Amino acid sequence: MATTASHSGGGGHGHGSDTRLHEDLPHYREFHITHPPTSLFHWTLLGIAILLVITVVLYYIDLSTFIPIAGINLIVALMVATVKAFLVIRNFMNLKGSTPLTVLWAALGFIWLLLMGGIFLDYRTRPESPGWQKLEYTGQNASPNTVKEVAPEQTQSNP
Repeated sequence: MATTASHSGGGGHGHGSDTRLHEDLPHYREFHITHPPTSLFHWTLLGIAILLVITVVLYYIDLSTFIPIAGINLIVALMVATVKAFLVIRNFMNLKGSTPLTVLWAALGFIWLLLMGGIFLDYRTRPESPGWQKLEYTGQNASPNTVKEVAPEQTQSNP
């Protein structure tokens, strides 16, 4: 049985010298979760703070005067937000040291987000529908293409 100096001699945790350490168990490496050092969290926080300052500066500066692309501020702001989200997911949510299945589920979440965003953007770009019932105007000034929406109760005839 493996022991260390801190566990031997019966001192410390009330265990004798025959205490088996968890590192010696058969599947320790397979199921052991390694935690990143705290310096990684500090660097990530600093990076996110710098990106936050860049986002605020982008609000006050119009980049289209320097780069002739329509909506360049929005494009750059979305790129900065993507980098911030990547840093949070990778480091704070410990996706870096996780299993491939966890990475797959995280990727599927973003794919689902993109699909839902695409559906709503597609819905937003469609022209307005005049409704399911149309009634043409018979007035003198009405053009032939003019239609009026009619509620279902207006289509019933009175006896």
